[in-house]
Amino acid sequence: MKKLTTSFILGLVCVLDFSSAALAQTDRRIDAIKKLVEKTNEEIARSDAEPEYSNIYATELAVNKGNGSYPAVGIYRPVVKFHYTYGDREKNPYPNRLLKVIVAIDRSDRHEQSEFTFNSAEQLIFYFEKKDDVERRLYFAAGHAIRFQEGERALSLTAKSQSEVIATVLRDKANLVAIFRRSLGF
Repeated sequence: MKKLTTSFILGLVCVLDFSSAALAQTDRRIDAIKKLVEKTNEEIARSDAEPEYSNIYATELAVNKGNGSYPAVGIYRPVVKFHYTYGDREKNPYPNRLLKVIVAIDRSDRHEQSEFTFNSAEQLIFYFEKKDDVERRLYFAAGHAIRFQEGERALSLTAKSQSEVIATVLRDKANLVAIFRRSLGF
């Protein structure tokens, strides 16, 4: 019995040690993502303040720009803003590397916003959503979610409801990237 207990304890220690190492690795990736998101946001803010001196460009798509009333909805005005810059200038002299997409929707008395931030390889690394006073943050690495937060609480990535949200975010990202590519016209 004592041998079984010792084996169990050793096994538990190994599992906990592996879990803490995996968590530390994830935390380092999250920290790196946060730094890149902050840097991107600062660069975009500088660009918005002085666009004529920036290498960051913006394309904006506004639906219902005149604020006409939609049946059964009232106010409905989504605005999508694509921020982009130069990619590999040896291969393409035009700015075409997506940095960030911001989707803002005014719907009746509500305002919803979501943001998609990309790394230099144009992979989604961060998603932020504020809807009905609830904030969600999803962190991605190599196309896969590595953390899901609602408010300050970390949620399971494998729960069905979170998996559905992640799938929706990835689908929305693909649609927005396709719209961006078509908007460039080259």
